[in-house]
Amino acid sequence: MNIRHECPMPELSFSVAVPLHLHKENGCKLIADRWSLAGVWLAPDDDDLSGDIYLSVPFQGVDVSFPVVLKATDVPGHYTFHKLIVRQRETLGAFYKGVLSGQMVSTNDIITSLDAPVDLVPMGETEQEETAGQAKAKPRLLRALWNVAFYLAGAAFLVLFLGGQIWQRLSHVQLDHARFVAPITEYKAPEAGYLTRINVAVGDQVKPGDILARIEDPDRESDVEDVRAEVLLAERRLRIERNRVAEHRLQRKAQHAALLARFQTLWIPWRINDRHVLVYPDQIETARLALYNFERQRDPNAMGSFDMLDTLEETVTERDLDLRRWKRELRHRKAAADELVVRAKFEGTVFGVYALKGSYIARDDLVVEIEDNTPRMAVGWIDDSMVTTVHIGMTADISYVFHGQTKHNQGQVIDIQAGTDIAQPDKFGMVITIQADGAGLRKTRKWFRRNAPARIRLKRGLFASWFERDNGRS
Repeated sequence: MNIRHECPMPELSFSVAVPLHLHKENGCKLIADRWSLAGVWLAPDDDDLSGDIYLSVPFQGVDVSFPVVLKATDVPGHYTFHKLIVRQRETLGAFYKGVLSGQMVSTNDIITSLDAPVDLVPMGETEQEETAGQAKAKPRLLRALWNVAFYLAGAAFLVLFLGGQIWQRLSHVQLDHARFVAPITEYKAPEAGYLTRINVAVGDQVKPGDILARIEDPDRESDVEDVRAEVLLAERRLRIERNRVAEHRLQRKAQHAALLARFQTLWIPWRINDRHVLVYPDQIETARLALYNFERQRDPNAMGSFDMLDTLEETVTERDLDLRRWKRELRHRKAAADELVVRAKFEGTVFGVYALKGSYIARDDLVVEIEDNTPRMAVGWIDDSMVTTVHIGMTADISYVFHGQTKHNQGQVIDIQAGTDIAQPDKFGMVITIQADGAGLRKTRKWFRRNAPARIRLKRGLFASWFERDNGRS
């Protein structure tokens, strides 16, 4: 497109007799004493105007210069301006207007002329350009069909995209901050001490009652050793007293045997020879009475022996009670020490071991984690405003990433509890627990990584609820 700006009737432009300076390429300076907006009049001998020529417009002691192209006319010495741009014409016109009006050109007028925008110039297409444009245009019917197809495609895209989003919101309930959880039981240290033994490793199977770790408290072990020493001392004392009772009984038995032997030594010969005599001799009677009194604890010597036996047996009883007391204390101290043994409560698989053998651990420090032998679940959170839209037994779509690929599983809601959001503890709502269909213990441990994020949507079953309402009304 060619843009041309010129005076509507250049021949009607008034010429002014004010010097206008022209600078040639070779450095020569020409002065036009007469000029107009259409061109300049020069002396006839200044006809060599080849090369670049710069026109200088004086303005408050400063020359505003720009290149011009002069074209000779039929009048000798008269040249017209050729191919002046908008800014050049505006600047020359501002100087021309000031000369005609006799007023000094203002700075704003010069600046405005130098900054004249191009869009002020009237523009239009030539007949050749209009003909070429119409030749390239396609038929109206084809353009109409193209526009209709384009708008239909846009409408279909909007309907499918926006309609799909609206349908998803109507037919599904999206759970927030969904993730997979594992039934983990934490085993912590009951008391502070040194971890002397760890009996399990990650992946081991354990049963209820199995010893997972043993913790030793030096103070408790010292108490056990002290009480064990007291038990040994009490056993020794009881053994000594029992030995004394046994020795005393042996002495009594020997004394009884001596009395019996003395009596029999006198009695047997006498019975053989003088058995018909009714009165016993004094010796036999004395021996019989001594044996009789000893057996019935009537002899002073016998009384002393039996008193001593009673005293010794009482001492044995006291020592036995003392031993039992220390043994009971030992059991209590050992039970207190055995409390530092960490035992499994449920059957499961060792998920993690978080303490080192020989290290010191404080009370309630995590020692072992065991995952129960039950399938892993998916949980999500929802605002309590949706309490009437969810229920146990709803079908759920579970989406997750496994080995870089997106996987999908169906599941069912098995539990709904009120609770806070893990990401927003101050926000109260409902915690939804979902069990995956057809996924047992091994599959869930393989697919559902603990605390891995998931996308869970609950199906509302709108049509089913509508049918139920219709059946209820009928």
